[in-house]
Amino acid sequence: MERVLGFAARFLEEVRDDLSRGKMDGTDTPPRLRCVHERPGHASPEFRTLSIPVPDALGGVSPEILSGVIARYGATKKPDCLMLAFEAETQEHGPVLVAEARCRYGTRMFWVQPYRVEPSHVEWGDPLDGGWRDPGDEEMILDAAFNAIPARPAVMAVAVPRAAAV
Repeated sequence: MERVLGFAARFLEEVRDDLSRGKMDGTDTPPRLRCVHERPGHASPEFRTLSIPVPDALGGVSPEILSGVIARYGATKKPDCLMLAFEAETQEHGPVLVAEARCRYGTRMFWVQPYRVEPSHVEWGDPLDGGWRDPGDEEMILDAAFNAIPARPAVMAVAVPRAAAV
């Protein structure tokens, strides 16, 4: 768990910096996904960070769609750990940064931190409920990437004699 927490804390710091820069430049920060692969015999893991494009017309992506896209990616890449960060809007806290971290061994945690855009900087509020926490029974967007994805049924051609087909 400490290793995942370390990965997640570094990722979160990078995303906060990018989000702050984007808000000052007037640009959007798309959801980010970081993939961690721990390779046997290597001292350090391989990290890949991907931006998940969101068409302007949508204004955002539902958690179900985001989860499905990430699950398909996870099924092909078989990550050891995934981290996700995205912006959301809440009625109570206004804009928030939401982050999730999940590893194949079962560690699950998430983070929610409100922020406010000031004329010269982004003011970060205190993370809700103390920071990184276990979601308990709540489903996270990243969970689907580590659940067994059923294989698509194979389409098989079956030769049927003409007489039997009539």
